[in-house]
Amino acid sequence: MEKNLPTGQAGKTGKTGKPAYRTGKYLKYAIGEIILVVIGILIAIQLNEWRNDSVNAKQKQQVLLTLKTDFEVSLTRLDTVYYNQEQSLWKFRKSRDLIDSINYVTDNTVLKENLAHGGHGHSFNPINGALRSAISSGDIHLIKNKRLIELLFSWEDLVVDSYEEIEMLRKYSMETYQPIIQKYTQVTEIYKNIMRRNGSHHPSDFVGLFKDPQFENFTQVIIFKSYNYREELKGIRTNNLEIIKLIEQELKK
Repeated sequence: MEKNLPTGQAGKTGKTGKPAYRTGKYLKYAIGEIILVVIGILIAIQLNEWRNDSVNAKQKQQVLLTLKTDFEVSLTRLDTVYYNQEQSLWKFRKSRDLIDSINYVTDNTVLKENLAHGGHGHSFNPINGALRSAISSGDIHLIKNKRLIELLFSWEDLVVDSYEEIEMLRKYSMETYQPIIQKYTQVTEIYKNIMRRNGSHHPSDFVGLFKDPQFENFTQVIIFKSYNYREELKGIRTNNLEIIKLIEQELKK
C-alpha cells in the first residue's frame, strides 16, 4: 500500500532520493562558513593595518624628533655665521664712510682697526645627518605635511647656493680686495695679536690706501657681494625657522 507523504513534501526529493531541504541546509551552512572566514580575514587585515599605523606613527615621531634636534643645532650655527657676516658688512660700510671723510681723519688707529676683520666671511655648515637618513630610508614619506616635505627636500640646495655666494666673496677678497690693502700696509701692523710682533720697520700708509680710487671701487664691490651673502643667509634662516615650526606642529598631532 502506498504511504501518504506529509502535506507540502510530496514530490520534493532530490535525484538521490534525499529531501531537498537538507541540501538547502548544507548550502546555508557552507555560505555561513565562507562569511565567517571572510570576516576573519578582514579583521586580520584591519588589525595588521592598525599595527602598521602604530609602528609608522612611532617611527614618524622619531624621525621628526631627530630632524628637530638637527635643525635647532643648525639654527644656532647659522645665527653665529649671520652675526659675523653682519659685523663684516658693517665694517665694509664703515670703510666706505671713512673713504668719504678721509681728508678729516687723522688717527691711523681708526683706519687700521677697520681693516683687521679680514672681510672674507664664514660659511654655514648645517647638520644634515637626520635629513639624509630620513630620505635614504624612505621614512621622510611618513610625513604628510606637503609644505614641510617641500622645505626639507629643498634645504640642501638652498645651503649649496649660499656656498657659491661665500666662495665668490672669498675669492674677490683674496684676489682683489686684500692685495690692494697689502700694497699700502704691513700685515704685522693690522694683525699684531696674531703675528705676535709690535708693528713693522716699514711704515704703513693707511691714509694713502683710503684715498686710492681703486680701494674705493673694490670696497663698493665687496659691500655688494657681502650683502648678497647676508641675504642668502637670511633666506636660509627663514626656512630653518619655518621647518622647526612645522615639525613642532606635526609632533603635536
